[in-house]
Amino acid sequence: MKPCLELRSYRDEIDRHSHGYHQLVLPLSGTLALEIDGHQGTVEAHRCAVIHTGAEHCFQAKGGNRFLVADLPLMAEDKIEQLPAFLSLNGESLEYAEFLARLLSNGKLTATLQQSSSHLLIDLLLTSNTLASPAIDQRILAVRNYIDQHFSDPIPLSTLGSLVHLSQRQLNTLFRREYGCSPSDYLLRVRMEHARSWLISSEDSIQRVAERSGYSNLAAFSDRFKRHFGLSPRHYRSSIIH
Repeated sequence: MKPCLELRSYRDEIDRHSHGYHQLVLPLSGTLALEIDGHQGTVEAHRCAVIHTGAEHCFQAKGGNRFLVADLPLMAEDKIEQLPAFLSLNGESLEYAEFLARLLSNGKLTATLQQSSSHLLIDLLLTSNTLASPAIDQRILAVRNYIDQHFSDPIPLSTLGSLVHLSQRQLNTLFRREYGCSPSDYLLRVRMEHARSWLISSEDSIQRVAERSGYSNLAAFSDRFKRHFGLSPRHYRSSIIH
């Protein structure tokens, strides 16, 4: 068996199985709930799952979702065994996952490239694991949760720190240390990932997708989407459908 990278979406049905190879599940959009050998967690923005060979796991997704999944033979066994079932991702790991997803979408990730890409992906996850804090700063987690819940609303980034009694500079420093990006970058990612998911899974107009994603101005939304994904919302939807 050779490493295999795929883009997958999961159903709103609970499934359970195990397999004779390692598997990595990295977030692109949406949320996947898993239980891996009794450990419960989710794959979502900034969090991935590591399923070791033979581990029984069940999973379920709700709503639109898209993940980068790496099925790996017993390669780099000593490295993968160091990784926990659920792992917080740093900025480099997320950017690399998104880069690989773009190559897969364009049919440019050959079997040879998939093998070398898998090794680099494992090394980046090891780096994420090494740099991860023993416990997430609850103030930073509160800000992230606030953004996750209110991303479609106008969010005054300059006052986010006041929610947890931090200056804007302190918040930026701590948030970047925890998640590899600033709060404004995280807000943009969350909005763009939801927008991409709605473009794929719903029949909403582009204007409605913009509004649901926190943009009252369609032109501003289209500009940010194109800078983020390389295609306008309309062309992105068309490329997925066709």
